[in-house]
Amino acid sequence: MTRSARRAVVAVVAADLVLAAGVGFADRVLGAGGPVLAALLPAHAALVGALLAQARGRLADARRDPVTGVCVRRVAEEHLDRATGEVTLALIDGDDLHGVNARFGHAGGDALLAALAERLMRAAVPGDVVARLGGDEFVLISRRPVDTVREALAVALSTPMALFGTVLDVRFSAGIARVPGGHHLRAFALADQLMYAAKARGGGISS
Repeated sequence: MTRSARRAVVAVVAADLVLAAGVGFADRVLGAGGPVLAALLPAHAALVGALLAQARGRLADARRDPVTGVCVRRVAEEHLDRATGEVTLALIDGDDLHGVNARFGHAGGDALLAALAERLMRAAVPGDVVARLGGDEFVLISRRPVDTVREALAVALSTPMALFGTVLDVRFSAGIARVPGGHHLRAFALADQLMYAAKARGGGISS
């Protein structure tokens, strides 16, 4: 559980304790615990509902990369660990995004990462998972065959990207493998080998 989620749970427990204390005081002093409880319950329910909504929002934010809006690594790992049968795993890595950071600053690098994530989302279909693993490395997990994912990625990554009015010929390396579900480390290792084979050839897609 994240720190934000724990704070929300503590706040809900505190609200419950305050309600119980107020009703207990009313019962002992006023002999009106029941009516007081009935009066306080709507406000208490609204407060607890708001606290839980905040907790859900924080949990959702924690599962999304703040720069690109796609899922974080943990979501991809959990998805692979839960998967049954085989899935197609594509690892995508920018070959010279450090040069973009040097030329345009971190804001330019972040903008390029967001543009790449948007292209990967266009290459995905419902049920797929797109996640940023860290740095300039992304993953797309799909039930589709390797050839289908390869074609979708080739289309998504083939067009030059524009950044602050400048057209950039950014190269990417990708490794696509059909991997067994149930063990994300093994799955990533298989696709990682193919991705670095593509890098050794100067970029492109290896499957």
